[in-house]
Amino acid sequence: SDWADDLSDLQLSIPLDGDITLNSQILLQEQGFRLYPDFGRFAITSGLQQSLQGTKQVITADEYYMDTNYSTDPNLFEVKQVLVNIVIDSA
Repeated sequence: SDWADDLSDLQLSIPLDGDITLNSQILLQEQGFRLYPDFGRFAITSGLQQSLQGTKQVITADEYYMDTNYSTDPNLFEVKQVLVNIVIDSA
């Protein structure tokens, strides 16, 4: 049985360590820009879209900034990793 035949969503969480565009993403977002470089998410979703071409799957992706030091103090929050959450919906 194929997951697309079961009409269920497939969810992937991909951590990206050492993203060289991370500081520029944060700076541009803090300055209010809506467009910023998110090459990791773009590369992953583009590859998936090409692989699933001809199917009815819909791909959505979100990014979350993570502090791998896991500090509870918000003043010590330092982004070290981007977590890309991808959902492939078998529409």
